[in-house]
Amino acid sequence: MIELLYHVAVAIPVAFSAIGAGIGQGLIGKKAIQALQTQPSASSNISKLCIIGIAITETTSILGAVLSIMLIIDKSIPINLYTTLSVTGIAFAIGLSGLAVGIASSAPAQAACQSIARQPFMNNKILNIMLITQTLIMTPNMFGFIIALLIKGQLAQATSLPIAMQLFATGLSIGLGSIGPAIGLSMFAYSACKVVGFNRKAFGKIMTFTFVSEAMIETPLIFALLVSLTIITTTIDGQAFLKAFAMICSALCIGISTLAPGFSSGRTGGATCEQIAYNLPQYSSLSKTALIALAMIDTFPIYGLLVSMLLIFFAV
Repeated sequence: MIELLYHVAVAIPVAFSAIGAGIGQGLIGKKAIQALQTQPSASSNISKLCIIGIAITETTSILGAVLSIMLIIDKSIPINLYTTLSVTGIAFAIGLSGLAVGIASSAPAQAACQSIARQPFMNNKILNIMLITQTLIMTPNMFGFIIALLIKGQLAQATSLPIAMQLFATGLSIGLGSIGPAIGLSMFAYSACKVVGFNRKAFGKIMTFTFVSEAMIETPLIFALLVSLTIITTTIDGQAFLKAFAMICSALCIGISTLAPGFSSGRTGGATCEQIAYNLPQYSSLSKTALIALAMIDTFPIYGLLVSMLLIFFAV
């Protein structure tokens, strides 16, 4: 039974990542076909953008496959209850982030296809903003991959239940913490790529606003990464069950704390992009108001980070 659960956990990274990438690529292809129907003369540009967007989305499934293959071919890993629980942490870290990012990373490519259909002569600029936003959306999956590698490097030390719980909590933190920011980044990216198709003069302002806003939207993800790194680097006694349980609670705390703020930040930033495109002379006041709102939204994951750290160091 333990071997069965272990191999299921090994399969989750590539399975979940492939589901996310598959859905995302299908959505990009659908929007590309619709854009071709709208503007057949831009077929070469739309096709090129579609291929690039699909290729970037494919990255999630590649990272998931790499982790699963590494776990399969590494015969030095003992298959027992402790390593199975630890590998489940890897499954959360790369599987959940891959599923969320695979779907989310398709948003800018979808919007970019439609924008090129409206503004064929803006092809290069639309492609640039798509590449920037789509690459930034990949950040949660890259963080998940890094944490998964760190967990794998410590599988040999998972010789007791508390240590296995510690490694599980490490992956759980970044896995859950990836979902909200990934959704928020995709919502912002979709709006940023879409509005350029309505007002090409807004491109410069949108690009400037994109860098600042997406950095703020990613802030909760940084907190989740910090908690993961703190958990995995904290020394824990092999018999300290309550300490390990507190770490799992810490991971849940920061993971859940990032969900709504990530979503809300993306929604706020996306709405601001639309207003900038329609009211370009008001860019200064719109951007300042949006940045204040984003900063206030980010206070909630800060509270989650504070409580998570207290759980790690002072709960037991």
